[in-house]
Amino acid sequence: MEYKSEKRTCQNCKKDFTIEPDDFSFYEKIKVPPPTFCWKCRAVRRMAFRNMRHFYMRNCDATGDKIFTLIPEDNKMPVYSMNYWNSDKWDPLDYGRDYDFSRPFFDQIRELYNTVPWSIMWNMEMVNCSYCVSAYSRNCYLCFDSGYNEDSAYNVTLLYSKQCFDNINIKDGELCYYSINTNQSYKTYFSRDCTSCVEVWFCQDCVGCINCFGCSGLRNKSHYIFNKPYDKETYSRKLAEMKLDSWSGLQEAKEKSENLWKKTPVKFQHSIKVDHSSGDYIYNGTELFNCFFVGNAKNMRNCQSVIYPPNNDSMDVTSSEGTELAYETSSCGNGVHKTVGVVESANISDGYYSINCRSVTNIIGCVSLKSKNYCILNKQYSKEEYLKLLPKIIKHMSDMPYVDKKGRVYGYGEFFPVDMAAHGYGQSQAFEYFPLSESEAKEQGYRWRETEERKYNLTKKASELPDSIDEVTDEILEEVIQCEHHETGNHSFGCDVNCATAFRITRQELDFYRLSKLPLPRLCFNCRHVDRVKWRNLPVLHHRQCMCKEKNHEHKSRCEVEFETTYPPEGSEIIYCEKCYQQEVY
Repeated sequence: MEYKSEKRTCQNCKKDFTIEPDDFSFYEKIKVPPPTFCWKCRAVRRMAFRNMRHFYMRNCDATGDKIFTLIPEDNKMPVYSMNYWNSDKWDPLDYGRDYDFSRPFFDQIRELYNTVPWSIMWNMEMVNCSYCVSAYSRNCYLCFDSGYNEDSAYNVTLLYSKQCFDNINIKDGELCYYSINTNQSYKTYFSRDCTSCVEVWFCQDCVGCINCFGCSGLRNKSHYIFNKPYDKETYSRKLAEMKLDSWSGLQEAKEKSENLWKKTPVKFQHSIKVDHSSGDYIYNGTELFNCFFVGNAKNMRNCQSVIYPPNNDSMDVTSSEGTELAYETSSCGNGVHKTVGVVESANISDGYYSINCRSVTNIIGCVSLKSKNYCILNKQYSKEEYLKLLPKIIKHMSDMPYVDKKGRVYGYGEFFPVDMAAHGYGQSQAFEYFPLSESEAKEQGYRWRETEERKYNLTKKASELPDSIDEVTDEILEEVIQCEHHETGNHSFGCDVNCATAFRITRQELDFYRLSKLPLPRLCFNCRHVDRVKWRNLPVLHHRQCMCKEKNHEHKSRCEVEFETTYPPEGSEIIYCEKCYQQEVY
């Protein structure tokens, strides 16, 4: 059948969006109707269901023990400790119920979701890892969405790394600090979008560089400062003169480096080895349309944070891995095949509208099932009974859709309603990628969690910390330090919602600062995270033209190539097309 593009109006933001012929082909393949929300509103809705790094203390509903969990204590959903949840002391099938064709499906799954016990999904094989959402790691502290790490702290999406602190999206790193989107690097500090670098400071878009400072767009260079070469002795002397072991020296270096970043061209897209693709932060893929942070993939559309292979033939997937024929799926891993509306699950196939399930096939409307097949609302059926009921339930979801307070209609094919999310918008993944103010979030029907009043016995202000790491004694380990943003009231948008107001320095952390000759931080973990997030582009494309005016680039005046980029028109960056960029930096 030949399809044509169609314009629709998003029932959430009321803006027009286009459904392309390839989209219709995919919907036909997995037997879902076209969406009624635009791609952005669909992505926000999925991300609103994920709390990546905000812990709460509450009692285990099975044992009464104090536990740390991602579910707020005022949420009525029962929560078990990880050990109890994984044990055979309870059975999710005990919460099973008959399907009620007189009520909307989403009313029924909401009740089950708020009744079946919850636990942190991805904590596996951890040794001496406090307050982490991670797997296969040891001696880590406050690491989230991470795995296979050692001796690290304060990271989000850290993989196969050791002795790394305060990073986002780092893979195969060692002794890296305050960096983002960097791979296979050693002693890389305050840098972004770098690969295979050693001992670099404040660098962006550098590959194979050694001993570089404040550089941008370099390839296989050594002993460069602000993109200028020096001999080894001069480089070392100039670096010593910057006093990078002091807070004042570090701030001056940061300002100078970021000024140089703005003056050097950057490629319109962060991409490596991709063909016929649009989006940003994409690699090793083909036919990736409107994708962000997607790799090792083929034929993916409107996806975010889908990296580990194989990822094929999927649409509207967020923070998942090993996907095939997945749609409106979020936070899943280790094999996701033919799913619609699945959240926080692993090793799942032929799954529909299910949450926190593992090693399951042929289920719909289930919560927290493990190694089960042919289940509906946590009730076991025979294969024959299940296959008979499934099409009736799918039809019922469209015949009697759920309608929320904003009048938005949710039938089969749509993700869970926004009012089902267990987290406040400000604590969700959506807040980082698509930030909204409290009033904006509430207007769109998202839950908003009020900022908690924190009462700490502060013993030191950030402004009172020693300037140099050499001046710091072990007494700092006993101090409760007021976050600089809380002290000055100078919050940036985002950290004002989640500022911890105070922080402490751990022994592991202090040893790292001394080893790396780095001054103490002045911000709490949450404010530091938001500060680093500002170093990456938001996942929204803008139509722009190459800004290159170099006449030796085979064009007489300004390059006429146009493209879609995440760099907004109001930004200060100099944006080049692929061809002009390669002539400039390689």
